[in-house]
Amino acid sequence: MSWYLIWILSFLVVLFAVSIRSSQTVKTADDYVMGDFKMGFFPICGSIIATVTGSAVLIGGAGQGFELGASYAITVISLTGFTIVTVLVLGPVIRRLRLYTVPELFARRYGKIAALVPALVVALLYMTPTFALQLVGMSSILSSITDIPYFWGIILGFIVIIAFTLIGGLPSVAWTDAVQTVVILAGVVLTLILGIAYVGGPAEVARSTPDELLSFGSIGFTGMLNWFLVFGPFYIVWQTTWQRLSAAKSTRVGMSAVIVGFIISGVIGILAIVIGITAVQQFPAGTNPDSIYTSFITEVFPGSIGGLFMVSLLAALITGGTSFLLSGAINISMDIYRGWINPDAPDQRILRVSRLSVAGMAVLGLLIAVLVEDIIAIYQVALSFTAAALVMPVLAAMFWKRATKTGVLVSTIGALVVTLGWRFAGQPLGIHEIGPGLVVSAVLLGVVSLMTAHSSDEQVVAYYHDLKQERRLRAAAEA
Repeated sequence: MSWYLIWILSFLVVLFAVSIRSSQTVKTADDYVMGDFKMGFFPICGSIIATVTGSAVLIGGAGQGFELGASYAITVISLTGFTIVTVLVLGPVIRRLRLYTVPELFARRYGKIAALVPALVVALLYMTPTFALQLVGMSSILSSITDIPYFWGIILGFIVIIAFTLIGGLPSVAWTDAVQTVVILAGVVLTLILGIAYVGGPAEVARSTPDELLSFGSIGFTGMLNWFLVFGPFYIVWQTTWQRLSAAKSTRVGMSAVIVGFIISGVIGILAIVIGITAVQQFPAGTNPDSIYTSFITEVFPGSIGGLFMVSLLAALITGGTSFLLSGAINISMDIYRGWINPDAPDQRILRVSRLSVAGMAVLGLLIAVLVEDIIAIYQVALSFTAAALVMPVLAAMFWKRATKTGVLVSTIGALVVTLGWRFAGQPLGIHEIGPGLVVSAVLLGVVSLMTAHSSDEQVVAYYHDLKQERRLRAAAEA
């Protein structure tokens, strides 16, 4: 038996032992999807890192480093920067509202009907395809270290993830993430250091790498803007961040854990890009970019060590897939089932619907994974449509009291139509569809809101300013 199989089997045994142990604490829907709002710094920070540094950041980042070079670092800068600013500015508001999901904010501020489209967008257009992305990444790993065919690698990943998710929920995900984060970081650092030594040292990498791969702005202003917009604004409304903030045992713990988690994830993302640039010395042009990271590990390390690092990445994909399934399941069970179908549903019914939602989303994600192999393409589409539909209404809920339900509905649907149309038109002028989507969303939201009145089921408030006013009044009362 090879070292890779030994590591994989050992990992799966530990993984399911943790799941079974964690399942004993899952009694309610809040336990299953939010850790009963008692999560500490390390499990939240580890969960953020393991979820962020999955297929897109490690496998996709190394592949794009191989093809685009240093320019791709704009994506890491963008997603990290947007997240940190969002947490610092909106973190206390999200905690105060105790939100399960982003669509729940729509329901509170704009009325129940305004949350329906966002719930479907998050669950089906983002969470499900991104779960599929993890399956594709897992299959790439398994096919690089075993004789398992690509298709059966996806099937195996599907079985493992859905079993892990259905058994343990968020508590099992968070604690396994906290442990494997250490291994992921060590694996990336050692892969880079030993990989550079393997291809001849830093001087050889600098000498042999094409100049355009080492230039930060080599893809031009439009290319940089496109990548910046694809990965940045979305993280304002990334539901995983919102849920981890709400699941933390305190505001300070939640905010610090998320910020530190994203900073570490950003470092890992930059290192992955450099690994891709280094791999140019080892692999010929035209090599499948999605195989660069895993192939480089197998080239540089013996199985006894490389197997550990490969398994840590496999673990990140498994728990990342679990996080996406759990997050989407909340949209279905809370925003759609409890919000529309059965408002008086007891907790045990919500828990059951959550688990059924996980299974349904997983099957749909499996179909997507079988049909689509390009990791970055999946991720771009998921991010673009979600950001175009949700970012402007969320910002309006936080900062602009004049926004109306009608304006939000028109903005959300209009942004989706324009984003889809721009993509089908072949991205005119080389501009990614998220740019026009965000612009149209903002214009429609502003114009239609100013032309319409608030509905009776709206909560007419700007939550950020409302919290600041509340703090000022409290400070004045205490003075």
